[in-house]
Amino acid sequence: MSIDDVAARAGVHRSTVSRAFSRPEAVNAKTRQHVLEVAESLGYRMSPLAQALRRKTSNLIPLIVPDITNPFYGELAKTMASAAAERGYQLVLCVSGGESAQTNAYLTALEGMYAPFGIVAPSTSVDLDELQNVALGSRVVVVDRVEQASVPTVTVDSAAGIALAVEHLRELGHRRIAYVSGISGTYTSRDRLAAYEALAAELEMPATVLDTGSGPEAGERAAERFAGLTRGQRPTAVIAANDMVAFAFVSALGARGVSVPHEVSVMGFDGLELGARFNPRLTTVRQPIADMGAIAIDLAEKLLADGEARHVVLSPDLLVRASTAEAPR
Repeated sequence: MSIDDVAARAGVHRSTVSRAFSRPEAVNAKTRQHVLEVAESLGYRMSPLAQALRRKTSNLIPLIVPDITNPFYGELAKTMASAAAERGYQLVLCVSGGESAQTNAYLTALEGMYAPFGIVAPSTSVDLDELQNVALGSRVVVVDRVEQASVPTVTVDSAAGIALAVEHLRELGHRRIAYVSGISGTYTSRDRLAAYEALAAELEMPATVLDTGSGPEAGERAAERFAGLTRGQRPTAVIAANDMVAFAFVSALGARGVSVPHEVSVMGFDGLELGARFNPRLTTVRQPIADMGAIAIDLAEKLLADGEARHVVLSPDLLVRASTAEAPR
């Protein structure tokens, strides 16, 4: 079914049909209603790509993430899709595998479809300087990273989150609080590790980093190191840089016969929904993931309006569940 078929059945020129869909204000209301009713009866739908080519803009916006196995990105995509729909956009989820070249390829492809802007949740290898030289790259907002002032960003105050975690554990009587970094090289990983070490120094608390490696494997390695310590050397609490590492750490401890939270308390940093179904339910520092998605779109619209790169740092909160308890005596 083509636009010519609709025009013939409605008794109007094909350009009138086109305007009825793409520029309704340019068509008499009665004529437009007639055209739409005829199109509906024939099952005709104007191609979104054809509309984009005509208008030189579209409502498609890419969200580029490095990974979809990490629930953080799944929750970000879910909440951002809702925020996008409320603003009249359609979210296109793109998985880069953490490769800068793939990120650039997605941005180039979506620019060819007249996407107004893009959202990037970067991994270690995404070069923000290089983004500026890629199609659509000058209209990108970055989530969870704040290293480059020329790119609009939205992230969470990692130092405030680490402070919440340490304060909670100290109130439970913990004084030997260790840390597992989780993802080496990323902005958030470095930021959270630096916050932990600075706070440990300020409180004159031993700074014990059980692992600074990458991914959930860091939880396994940290558990192995923990189990190798004597009872007197072991930390009574551990903060993981993100929830996924905390899940892996707790599971690996369980396989070694170490009980959480009776022998050691464990905290995450993300606030993933999965934490409420984990055993034990995970105490964590919660990021406002839904707000991050909506604010990223708002920042992109402001960038298009006035060219200004704004930066938003959100405050986390503490979500106390069952994986933390009073320090063992």
